[in-house]
Amino acid sequence: MKISSPLAAALMLASLAGFQAQAGTETRQVTDADGKTQVVPAHPKRVVVLSEIDLDSALTLGVQPVGTVNGRGQATLPRYLQDKAGEEITVVGDLDNPNLERLIDLEPDLILTNQTKPELLALLQEIAPTVVTGNWGQPWKEVFNRNAQVLNREAEGKAFLARYDARLQAARNTLAKHQGEQLSIVRWNPKGPSYMHGGTFASSVVMEMGLARPPHQIGDRSPHSPALSLESLNLLDGDWLVIGTLSASGDAVDAMKQAEQTPAFQQLGAIKGKRFGAVDGSLWTSTGGPPKRPSR
Repeated sequence: MKISSPLAAALMLASLAGFQAQAGTETRQVTDADGKTQVVPAHPKRVVVLSEIDLDSALTLGVQPVGTVNGRGQATLPRYLQDKAGEEITVVGDLDNPNLERLIDLEPDLILTNQTKPELLALLQEIAPTVVTGNWGQPWKEVFNRNAQVLNREAEGKAFLARYDARLQAARNTLAKHQGEQLSIVRWNPKGPSYMHGGTFASSVVMEMGLARPPHQIGDRSPHSPALSLESLNLLDGDWLVIGTLSASGDAVDAMKQAEQTPAFQQLGAIKGKRFGAVDGSLWTSTGGPPKRPSR
């Protein structure tokens, strides 16, 4: 990766400023998702988060980041977090493609990111202490607990998970007669639908509630299947079916509406049985974190 001269100079200044600030700041050691020890501020004041799950976790833990990135496939913050993030939060670019000069201007004392490109991680570490909070396929609770540890908010993290367990039990009770039924979770893209794999956030929550996923949708550590053709729509079926798009409008929404009129879609068992729901794809099909009450 080539760095322009102005950016290189800014990185040098940011690194020097970070070193000077850290010299007079209380620090602590934490372990990142790769097992590496990192030195971070004991009480970070200006946190930048570079993924949905880090933004979600920080807000749940009572930390208001100064900067973040747009939601996956969106030109804004993740839709389900827009009313929870303060208006003062600055967007520094897209997922895996932050604007480093804009990020430097925020003068962060801590950066949190999910798995990212090694060359980008090296640049981020020149700006401020940077912690990789999770890798692809890692359970959301592990990533959330690591966020809580890094942000020095472990008590708040334990309190949230206790509330989550209570809500989980209430959901199991509500769904008692549906235990074991299969729920298909689908993201519709401009090129066609993909079903989410078993290791994704929404899938793990669904299974904790006592529901199941269609066996062929469990997949591997990748988040979702390749886009399916209209001839393969039968792979979307289940006892229940939820479908969402990352954005509320655009090519993906148009493609989904067109597909909904096709005989192949109308023949799905979940559609014929009226066990189908439209959901917010930015919540149900992204790398989310601590669950918020989804809006239908």
